[in-house]
Amino acid sequence: MDFLNLAQDVGFPIAAACGGFYFVYLTLRFILDGVLSAIKDLISIIKRLDDRVTAMSHDITRIDILVSNALDLEPDVDRVARVKKADARKD
Repeated sequence: MDFLNLAQDVGFPIAAACGGFYFVYLTLRFILDGVLSAIKDLISIIKRLDDRVTAMSHDITRIDILVSNALDLEPDVDRVARVKKADARKD
């Protein structure tokens, strides 16, 4: 009933164009909501992978220092200084 009143007031072509625009708007909103959800999931996965890489870098540096000490070698101080101080692991 509302569509017929709108069609009488502004004309059928304009009312049909408004209805088509609303349909396109709903379709785009549905698609973008799905894409945004997937992007948020991927961002979460990438952050967790980055944390794991940082933790592995810390572990490799620690192992390098332990092996250097065990073999009575001087550890690479510059490499140790470049490592971030905070442990990134959250598991």
